[in-house]
Amino acid sequence: MKKIFMLMLTVLLLAFSFVSCNNDNGSDNEDGNNEVKYSVKWFSESGEELKVTEVKEGEVPSYSYSVNDTDEWDYTFIGWANEADGAPIYQLPVATGDASYYAIVNKVKKNYVVTFDSNGGTSVDPATVEYGSKVNKPEDPTYEGHRFVGWSADKEGKEAADFESAITKNTTYYAIWNEVVDIKALLKTLLSDYAVNPMSYLPKAMVYDYGNNLIDPEDIVSDYSSFVSTSDICYGFGEQWRMVLDNIRESTLFFNALSVVEGLTTTSIAAFNNYIDSNPSDTAKHSFKSGIYDVTVDFDGETISYVLGYTAEFPALGEQTAEIALSMEKESGDKTVRVQIGDANALKYTVTDNSYTFAIKYLGVRRAMFSAVKDDEGNVSGKIFEYLTVSSVEIASAAEFFVTDDYVSVVGNKADGMIGFTGYINELYDKDSGKMLGYEVKEELSAIVYNTLWFNLSDVGGISSIKYLPKTENESAKLYVNGNSSEWTAKNVGFTVSLTKGGSRRFDIEFRTQYVYSYDEDRNSYVEHAISVPMIFVQEEMLDSFTQDVLSQNGVAVSVLISATDVQKITDDYKALIPVFSAHKDEITVDAIIAYIGEKITTGEGDDQ
Repeated sequence: MKKIFMLMLTVLLLAFSFVSCNNDNGSDNEDGNNEVKYSVKWFSESGEELKVTEVKEGEVPSYSYSVNDTDEWDYTFIGWANEADGAPIYQLPVATGDASYYAIVNKVKKNYVVTFDSNGGTSVDPATVEYGSKVNKPEDPTYEGHRFVGWSADKEGKEAADFESAITKNTTYYAIWNEVVDIKALLKTLLSDYAVNPMSYLPKAMVYDYGNNLIDPEDIVSDYSSFVSTSDICYGFGEQWRMVLDNIRESTLFFNALSVVEGLTTTSIAAFNNYIDSNPSDTAKHSFKSGIYDVTVDFDGETISYVLGYTAEFPALGEQTAEIALSMEKESGDKTVRVQIGDANALKYTVTDNSYTFAIKYLGVRRAMFSAVKDDEGNVSGKIFEYLTVSSVEIASAAEFFVTDDYVSVVGNKADGMIGFTGYINELYDKDSGKMLGYEVKEELSAIVYNTLWFNLSDVGGISSIKYLPKTENESAKLYVNGNSSEWTAKNVGFTVSLTKGGSRRFDIEFRTQYVYSYDEDRNSYVEHAISVPMIFVQEEMLDSFTQDVLSQNGVAVSVLISATDVQKITDDYKALIPVFSAHKDEITVDAIIAYIGEKITTGEGDDQ
């Protein structure tokens, strides 16, 4: 038995050894068959290894591959090769061992289309351009009534088309046009319609040369040492409105200089027309000389300008070199005029359909800016800023004014007649007559705010005459009314009425500066007269008791003769206009005025402040 067992064990070991030898080059499958696998490496067209896969012996290897297109190239996968850049294999063979395959890819450079949008002009064919190449600039399109400016990369014409740059995408260029402009007509319009005087924005009764406002200088009362009838006193404009007129009057010298242009208009138009006729395709810029005048006309497509230079004698200034520069915007018709006389004197103004702005610098002592705007109803609002240099001290003043159907309201902070004044005044005028109806003053002293109404004595019933004896070394000033020998006296507010204003006057009569005008035939000019006139004031809080207060103090029954509506308008303006004005009064500086005036066109030199 033992021999039989040993024999069987030997047979089993031999059988096991045989099976192990047969499994060295394969593996059992489900049916117990031997299976052989091989490694396949896949490479891109550039030689980069993409992936390693396994494939069974006898099977066809496969790998899905694609290439993403770029802005420059279109890629097409052709197939696989046995080596880089080799011939593509029509069909990969079955696996018989490890293998490597290389992608074969075809690439084609892309083409792009450049479209030319003629923007209303004749059509321009698109161009097909290979990536990285330049597109040829096409022939200029045409558009009736328009001049071709050029091609733009955007519809708004802000960026010019660059025909030297490479095309890298589909592109559209847009034609930019200017309407064909009758430059001759533009120049004629400019030279025939530029002289607009700022006085035209003011009511006729509110200007110094209005006939009904002019007085005979001999009628001005300056001596009140004897009783003067209040009906004989000349009243005029207050200091706020006078500031408006004063700056306009100072500009007269410059406006007079514009008469030179009037004399040269015909010659200038003829010379420029001849130039355009003989140079139709040239730029519209021409310079010529006419007597002592050097003239340049220029049109840049948007603005036509006319610059005139000469040397001449000017009143009060002597011989000076002058420059007059006119310009007009083609689309809007807005006009700008600049007049320079010498180095220190210049004026510039701009006129639109509904506004007027001018700035002036004169004799090194005055810098001012005036502006006015007219609304659809004909109402006018305006501003003026003034800087005067007096004894090396710069004094700043400002005013705002408003013109309506019935009134002219002006608010400002100028009061030469009130020493040390730091408050505000709003004046009210009747628009049709130019008559001052009164004004109200806001003044702060020792933290107390005074709101004081002022009226001309001619507008106060009950006072028919006035006598005034100024202060002397021995006696204080004295004032009398209605021929009375008793001195006029004021009445204090009283501390029972107001703790803060108890010691102040409820009312009184004082002399204030106003301005009247006359015409001097010998000098052929208008003359301004600063006159001191008696006015009566009453604190607004005391207005209701005004009549009774004066009667109790002086035995005179007074009353305000202007209408209650007019008085209400004064107080309403006071409340509405002063807060706005106080916020605006410093918004225009000397530097802003000088910047607006700018420099000479011809030299840009010698334009000091």
